Amino acid sequence: MVYFNLCSFSIPAALLLTLQLVSALPTATYSRFNRRATFDSENTFASRDEEGKEWSSLVRRSAPVASPCSLLDLDDAQQLPGWSRVEEHAKNTWGTGDWEIIINPPGYKDKPATMCVAKSIPVVATSKPQCNSSRVDIQPNKNNKNHINVIQGYTNSGVWNITNVTSAAHSMFFTGNFKLPNITSQSNDKFHSIDGTGVFINAPRNSFLTVAKNTTSQDKELTKVQDKNCIGTVNQEVCIVPAQGRIQLIATGYIWFKYYKKRAPLDDPDGVKHSRYAVKIEDVLKNATDRSAWIDFKGYMNATMRTDYFDECRWKFKL
Repeated sequence: MVYFNLCSFSIPAALLLTLQLVSALPTATYSRFNRRATFDSENTFASRDEEGKEWSSLVRRSAPVASPCSLLDLDDAQQLPGWSRVEEHAKNTWGTGDWEIIINPPGYKDKPATMCVAKSIPVVATSKPQCNSSRVDIQPNKNNKNHINVIQGYTNSGVWNITNVTSAAHSMFFTGNFKLPNITSQSNDKFHSIDGTGVFINAPRNSFLTVAKNTTSQDKELTKVQDKNCIGTVNQEVCIVPAQGRIQLIATGYIWFKYYKKRAPLDDPDGVKHSRYAVKIEDVLKNATDRSAWIDFKGYMNATMRTDYFDECRWKFKL
């Protein structure tokens, strides 16, 4: 165990309505902790009220800018399933006695403690897609009547409601990579996945969107036919797919223990005595589940598939 010395394409009307509802959601509250741990100018540990105080840049929660990670604080850490084992490790390594637990102290930005979104967030369809298929006209370009822009491929726009949040990293904005079901590709009755991105907040009664696509865009020249208007057409299949998923937030980094009385490590009783020591969370909690929190969400995906392009010429006159 290593430890450190501190001293040393189109969107259906339903989706548009959802977007309007999302934009009308109330502004989230970004402050929930009454007290925070920090150091004063002499590097002594102190606890300061939030009101009227300027916090250390490492400890202070910043403005709501979405990121894959958030700085861990003590409240977050103590909510982890395996937290008791971290404290037990400290007792077994440096002994019992009064201590203060310090996270993200100034001067040690190279040893932070963070809560980060897992590398991928799996999304699972909860029922069969409901689909409609039709041919869609592609009108010529306004500036060049003999050319059209043909977009073919797959797009997926997800609309999600957060149904369960975690107290750790509460009201923080995150970005994530979502593994969304690709209804155009499957094997053994299971959909293959397509990568999408989304921004969400860990707070109740909030919604968010995901977007994924795999499309191609081509400039096509239409064949001129006398007395006919020529356009392009594609087959468009639009599907609504109910789905749900879980977002895993994983804690990593360093927890510092400040003892009121200096001591040497228990396995080296004659060694140098210090009052502050640190341990890496993932060294103690090797299973990521023991240092994780979860956000649940459900909703639906608007999936669109455009294929089978050809051009078509129609008589200009009406019968």
